[in-house]
Amino acid sequence: MAKSVDDKFLTVIQKNTFYFFNSKFEENYEGYINSLKETLLIVKNKVETEGLKKEIFEWLLTEKENGLRALLALTGFSNEYLKRLTTIIRIVDNPELNSLVFKEKWYNETSPDNIQEWSDSTILKHIQKNEYFRKGLVNIFFEGASIPFLANTIPLFELKKLSISKLKFEIPELIDTL
Repeated sequence: MAKSVDDKFLTVIQKNTFYFFNSKFEENYEGYINSLKETLLIVKNKVETEGLKKEIFEWLLTEKENGLRALLALTGFSNEYLKRLTTIIRIVDNPELNSLVFKEKWYNETSPDNIQEWSDSTILKHIQKNEYFRKGLVNIFFEGASIPFLANTIPLFELKKLSISKLKFEIPELIDTL
């Protein structure tokens, strides 16, 4: 006798790992997402009450544990692309870009021929310990799209993520992030 559609559906749900449900993981991840959302709401409130200022985003990066993740979520900039961009900044010697990111204040690698991509922990360590790296990173999100070198180097869809409109929480720009 052939199985009914309901029986087949039940078999797929019970035995297919695609439908595996881990409530502990889901609860933890939901908590993390909620934390990012609440952090962004705090930033949005600060931008609305104090105006759009770089200091708000510097505060976000230093004072909030998930500050960098929240900034990346707001802009739609991926963690992986941030690593690539950090590597580009370290390799290239472009005066306008160097000035924007205060490169001379934080870059001190002795062998530029052996550059490796920085890990998440290295980037976070630089954000916490080096004021100029942090300010430079914020500058990238505020002014990066205006740097001709970056406009010619990174894809347009990534360059659009460096829009000041996203930092103002403007709805059309945020929809673009989705």
